[in-house]
Amino acid sequence: MARRKVTAAPVLSDWAAVDQALRDIRECQHALTELAVDRDRRLDSIKNEYAKTALALQNRIKRLESDVKDYVDCHRAEMAGKSRTLNFGTVGYRISSKLMLPTGKVAEAIATLKAMGRKEFIKTTESLDREALKRQPLEFLNQIGAYIRQSDEFYYDVSDEQPDMT
Repeated sequence: MARRKVTAAPVLSDWAAVDQALRDIRECQHALTELAVDRDRRLDSIKNEYAKTALALQNRIKRLESDVKDYVDCHRAEMAGKSRTLNFGTVGYRISSKLMLPTGKVAEAIATLKAMGRKEFIKTTESLDREALKRQPLEFLNQIGAYIRQSDEFYYDVSDEQPDMT
């Protein structure tokens, strides 16, 4: 069986139909905006209701955590080791460490590490500046194996202004 190229005619038949389609797009966008506003209002209402309901529970948790810590602090000698397992959980102590460096000293610390030749302690991120590269001459782009692909892409803008139908 021979192959045939299928050609389909555009659905819109003239410029008036295109204009009508743009009008329909605008109406759909407005409807979506209204739906989003309604959604956001509902979400805000749910968040406010949650915050009111959750506040009492969050405060109770904080109080109970403080009470548990106070008790365990006073009875630390009764624990075998660093922790004690109970029916509903475990309490205990663990050693934690955190590197402390004043915010104003970070740049100085980085410079010192570089001077010491210890760059493995410095995080660096490398990425291409594509916008700057697009402005370079074609010969330069060829040297690094890059090129610029241009295409003629369709766009449309929907006008929010009402047309004058007089």
